[in-house]
Amino acid sequence: MGGDEIRYCEDIARRFDRERWLCTLFAPAAARPALLALVAFATELGRVRELAREPHMALVRLQWWRDALSEAKAGAPRAHPVCRALVATLARDPALEPILGAMLDAREKDIEDWPFADIGELFAYAERSSGGLAEAMLRTSATGSSPAAIDAARRMGTAWALVGLLRATPHLAATRRCPLPSAGFARAGIDHEAWFAGRAGRKGVALAREVAHAAEAGFASVGRRRLPRDGYAVSGLRVLGRMHLATLAAAGHDVFDPRVAAPAPLAPMRLAIARLLGTW
Repeated sequence: MGGDEIRYCEDIARRFDRERWLCTLFAPAAARPALLALVAFATELGRVRELAREPHMALVRLQWWRDALSEAKAGAPRAHPVCRALVATLARDPALEPILGAMLDAREKDIEDWPFADIGELFAYAERSSGGLAEAMLRTSATGSSPAAIDAARRMGTAWALVGLLRATPHLAATRRCPLPSAGFARAGIDHEAWFAGRAGRKGVALAREVAHAAEAGFASVGRRRLPRDGYAVSGLRVLGRMHLATLAAAGHDVFDPRVAAPAPLAPMRLAIARLLGTW
């Protein structure tokens, strides 16, 4: 993996997925290039809907990445820095390819304005996209990734995705998109237009609280010692995720409160302290 590819991947990760990028800084140095390739790949997939003018063009972009993944696995990458970076990553562990393929499939949901009918569909998306990325990162950075550790990583990644979707709600609402289950809106009788205008209301707050509690339960279900210490690129997500959940709770679970989507300025320090003390 060349230096130019690594620099590109790091730039993409730092600009568009800063908190995962911060977590990679605590990983073993030898694993960082592969971790950055994985985060950059996931970031490119996450930006597909934003960069495409029409839904069908987003599908075309996803297919481009699907073909590119297959070619990278075969050792013949396309002329894109992330594709070239993936060659070495996949060569180290061919089992990553189906995980990344499932992430691609999950991202088709991003094209829909109301992608999740119920909480089950939301969880499935979170598990296949962010949960899959967390497993891939653990396999790449940690030694002796046991089945229990892989399960823990997927749980952390899934919970992290739920937090991320809650925090992204204002941005999505501005384009009349909603990451929360449509069944929850129907059940609670939430006013869609008020929601898109940035007003959660009491019923919207209750729905956001339900998803937030599910995220906290996901983090809590992972015992502290189920992930190896060299898997901190993944376990750090719990430190940051709980910070964001605390902010959301302080905002009364109003996802449109500006504090919810704001970056956590103390994130690097909190990660460092948790890593030092082993309190992740």
